Amino acid sequence: MSRSSSRAVRIARYYFFRTRRLSRRQLGTLQDWKMRLVFWTGAILVGVVVQCFAWAADWSAHLFTRMHAYSEYLPIVVTPLAMMAIVWLMHRFSPASRGSGIPQVLLVLKQRYHWLRPTFLTLRLVAAKFVLTCFGLMAGASIGREGPSVHMGAALMHRAGQIGRLQQKYVDNALIVAGGAAGVSAAFNAPLAGIVFAIEELSGSFEQRTSGTLIMAIILSGVVVLALAGHYSFFGQPSTQLVLTESWPEILFTALLCGVLGGLFSRTLISGTAWLAPTVRRSPYRFALFCGLVVALIGLLSGGTTYGSGYEHARSLLAQDVVGDWFFPLTKMLATLVSYFSGIPGGLFSPSLAAGAGVGAAVGHAMSEPSVVGLTVVGMAAFLAAVIQRPITSFVIVFELTGNHHELLLSLMVGALLASGVSKLFQPVPIYDGLALALASGKVEPAPALNTVDADADGHKSLP
Repeated sequence: MSRSSSRAVRIARYYFFRTRRLSRRQLGTLQDWKMRLVFWTGAILVGVVVQCFAWAADWSAHLFTRMHAYSEYLPIVVTPLAMMAIVWLMHRFSPASRGSGIPQVLLVLKQRYHWLRPTFLTLRLVAAKFVLTCFGLMAGASIGREGPSVHMGAALMHRAGQIGRLQQKYVDNALIVAGGAAGVSAAFNAPLAGIVFAIEELSGSFEQRTSGTLIMAIILSGVVVLALAGHYSFFGQPSTQLVLTESWPEILFTALLCGVLGGLFSRTLISGTAWLAPTVRRSPYRFALFCGLVVALIGLLSGGTTYGSGYEHARSLLAQDVVGDWFFPLTKMLATLVSYFSGIPGGLFSPSLAAGAGVGAAVGHAMSEPSVVGLTVVGMAAFLAAVIQRPITSFVIVFELTGNHHELLLSLMVGALLASGVSKLFQPVPIYDGLALALASGKVEPAPALNTVDADADGHKSLP
């Protein structure tokens, strides 16, 4: 072989092995692909389950609407009995399915409470959350399905990790974060909101915040919902124009008012849950019966507008089919508080969006603002931000749910940031963090596992 041909062979061999090494590094190891497969499969499963949950919840709400249309007095009997039955079923089959579910997810993400994952992240809990939340909407309780969707998504992804035998702690945490965020994405058909929710509410490390695998899982769940339900905006696409430089007094007033009301709402919910805990422990079924009666009476006084998630009334306000007043947002807040105090599974997102829409519409009519719809949208973002104290998540959710009106983006940002800041004056700790702390300290009715001393994976005692 000539010297030139031998040199060509050496060069070819060098580039062959170099390209092979680069390909391995770029494509990743078998373990990397196993992790991606678990994330993606789990995300698709979350998308399917949450979309089925959305269909079932809508059907349940429709059944209650038909019952209420038949007789507005029927809920006085049905709602209390149904809420008592929900609490009995919850205590019988899955006590950990209580409430929103987001506090439970935040709790198990903490290193100290990893040992609670077998209690708070089970397939039984997913089934209970699915059925009992739909049952609550069928009873007319003022609850949403988005918080339960977060809990269900986290539990499903955690289970997918167990099946895939992904045991690393950072992977396990990332699965829970991805599942919860995918639940938001699928519940609202808003992938961007799911990503922001993962960053702002659930994530606790730089690796989780920057994980491309996590983001792909969130997007995949949204794609599944898109394939099953088609492209839609949760609240439609309201026609509106709201210029910040022209309507800034109305926008600032709406944000300030939502901040005050949202902060008081959060403080009342956290402190009220802890204060009522002894009563709930002594007589859970009687208390649920009483809460159901109060919810039914509020619904009777409001003409039925406070029942359910509030989605229909908020959509009517955005379409200007009804005139905004101060009675609806105040009674909706009260009905949501009572529904949560009862202990039944259900979330706060949709009721908060509906109450915020009511505040914005009322301010718009009171101040003769030409764009009442614009202020209604700002009120939704501002009140949600005041309740959960996650302003970026709030304005991104409302931005996506109302058809991506770019001309409203700056007004939504200002409203959400200002309302969140004002809310902290009344409730310094964000609502889900406060509820998680109360759950960990035993100030609210705990799941059975919280009644015993146990140790986490590192051997540290977690609770007294």
